[in-house]
Amino acid sequence: MDFIIFIAAMSALIYGADFIIKESERIALHYKISHFVIGATLIAFGTSLPEMAASMMASSQGKSDMAVANVIGSVIFNITLVLGIVFMIAKKMNPKRNLFAQDSAWVIVPVIMFFIMIQDGVIGRIDGLFYLLLMVSFLVYLFTDAKDDLAGEVNDDLASEKFNWTKTVVLLLIGFALTIGGANFVIESGTNIAREFGISEWIIGIFLISLGTSLPELVVSLVAVKKR
Repeated sequence: MDFIIFIAAMSALIYGADFIIKESERIALHYKISHFVIGATLIAFGTSLPEMAASMMASSQGKSDMAVANVIGSVIFNITLVLGIVFMIAKKMNPKRNLFAQDSAWVIVPVIMFFIMIQDGVIGRIDGLFYLLLMVSFLVYLFTDAKDDLAGEVNDDLASEKFNWTKTVVLLLIGFALTIGGANFVIESGTNIAREFGISEWIIGIFLISLGTSLPELVVSLVAVKKR
């Protein structure tokens, strides 16, 4: 029964993130925000919601191992599984932006700081505050540096639709409800599965939950590749 609940809850997480992604893109298109900014902020945030919701829920329930393992596992799956599949299918990619020169530091620095932070065996609120400030710095850098042209790079189906704030807000609320509710059941069922098979919460978090919560990134990336 726990396996069924886990799969259903994971589906709710993914569908909830999908709602948030689409409606966020509608808002971005309505205000003519550049495509790179859409991908690096709204879409990236939307596809990361399952990881964040699952880890926050695990942390609030005192399951620290599961919370941290989910985040670490998601990073590993995103860099290896998601990028690996995308590169294999795309064969060749030529992004307009020089990602290595302009954005690689924003990937490397947080990872290095994480290894420094865990040396004392404790991850506290000061560490969390530092990461939030780092995120704000990235957003400021992104909005002042990104100069992509939105034309020709947007979701044509979304761009052709008439913008409706009421519909967008309702779907956003549904998305958040599915994401948060799904995260709660993912943690509960995942914990029960771990206990039933004698598996540690760390293994469940770093493999099972992180793999499931990485699916939105994989799906969105594959759709982007398909649409070139």
